Parts: sequence; C-alpha cells; structure tokens
Amino acid sequence: MRLYIVPLSPTMLATNYQRSAKHTRVTKKKQVGWKRPPEGELLLNVDARYKPESSAGSSGAIIPDHTGAFVAAKVNYFDNVADAAAAEVVALREGLLLAQMMGCNRIRIQSDCSEVVETMIQGGFSATISAPIYEQCNLLWLDFASISCEHCNREANVVAHELAREAMKSKLSCNWVDEPPRFILGALVNDVSMIQDE
Repeated sequence: MRLYIVPLSPTMLATNYQRSAKHTRVTKKKQVGWKRPPEGELLLNVDARYKPESSAGSSGAIIPDHTGAFVAAKVNYFDNVADAAAAEVVALREGLLLAQMMGCNRIRIQSDCSEVVETMIQGGFSATISAPIYEQCNLLWLDFASISCEHCNREANVVAHELAREAMKSKLSCNWVDEPPRFILGALVNDVSMIQDE
C-alpha cells in the first residue's frame, strides 16, 4: 500500500482551520438587528460618516418603537467637522434633537461608537475637541424622563449607517416622520425580521 501526501494550498489550509475553529471556539451570540427595548420605551440608533479629505461629516438617526415599527428618522450633512470622533458625537446630538422634537420621553440610545457610549455613561465629560458637543448632549439628556445609552455592533446599526451614508453621498439634511425614506426600506425589513428581545 502506497501513501500519497498531497500538498494543500494556503487557501485550503485556511479553510480547514476556519472549519475546525468553528467547533472548538466558544462563541457569544452575535446581535443582529435591533435589540427590542421594553414596551413604553423607544429606541434611538445613531451613526456618523466622516471624510478626512474634505472634513465633511454626516449623521443618521432612526427611532423605532418596541415592535420595530418606524417612528422617525433624521439625516444631516455638515461641511466642516473636526474629525471622525466629533462626527459620532454630532450624530448623538442630532439623534437627541430628533427624539426631543418627536416628544419622546423614554429612550434607549444605541451607537456602534464605543467612545461616545463610554463618555456618556461616565457623565458626558470630555477633554477632547468634541467637549462643547458633549455639553450640548448633556443638556438635551436632562429633558428625558428615562434615558440610557449602550454600545451595539455594526450589524445592529445598519439603518442608521445607511442614513448617514446617504446624507454624505447626497449632502442631504432632512427629517422623516411616520413614513420612512425608500432607501432604508430593505434594511428596516431585515432589522424587524431579526429583532431581539431584551
């Protein structure tokens, strides 16, 4: 009996490694889609985009209710933003303004920017160039009876990401109430179909 050794290509080795790793690694359930807030609370997802070559920024904010139904959305384009971190804080501010405009009283904020989330959880004090924007966020924060802020992954923030992307692409600033814009319909349907309970 002859033994043949067949050399494996780097691609085959990588594929085999990934397959074996799937069975041995401990996996944490990945959040996809919005995490359902408790009944009586609204969710506020925010995201931002930044173009360093032009210092332009954009923000997207979306408010769904506890069933995932669309309540309102907002996009903003800004000609002059200091950096990517500042764009993310601006997105939070614009989202808070949308929630305030809609008369929301109890909201749960989700952002995929851990720096913004951690800063707000620790009282909203910052020694960065974004300090004045954080101060505005802190003042807006006081208007809500119940408000919290949590980090979510990019997959859970797709709609806000799409809103910010469209605002940057079209240099768009506007609000939608009750009826969502067509360019986020697919992402909304995906999120609602995969919504997670608390």
